[in-house]
Amino acid sequence: MKKKDIIIYDGVCVMCNSFFRWVHKNDSDNVFLFSNFQSNFAKENMHILKNSDSIAVMMENGKLVRKTEAVHYVLKKTKKFLFPRLLISAIPYFICDIFYDFIASIRYKIFGKYDNCPVLDKKYKLKFID
Repeated sequence: MKKKDIIIYDGVCVMCNSFFRWVHKNDSDNVFLFSNFQSNFAKENMHILKNSDSIAVMMENGKLVRKTEAVHYVLKKTKKFLFPRLLISAIPYFICDIFYDFIASIRYKIFGKYDNCPVLDKKYKLKFID
């Protein structure tokens, strides 16, 4: 079986769950697996994930990307949203991360938060690592 990139997202964040579902739907090349920060997988790999809490991608080559770089990587792999990808490419990640961190800090207030990670439909479970 070919190794795949693993997207780890905040499972109780409504916005992050929407992003997860969007990526799942748009992963036409089937390059991603998924997990969330509340999973056993994330807990066992927290030494690699460091202080990530909203999104990270563990790439098949072992590299970890977080925040804006992770979002950019996912958009590039799904071949979606060309203009935002170009915009992100034109601005250094550390500058984009200022905006990313701001949105991440208020994501529960704006989008809401689940009490627990939602139960996944069968179609999602096939690509989910617990």
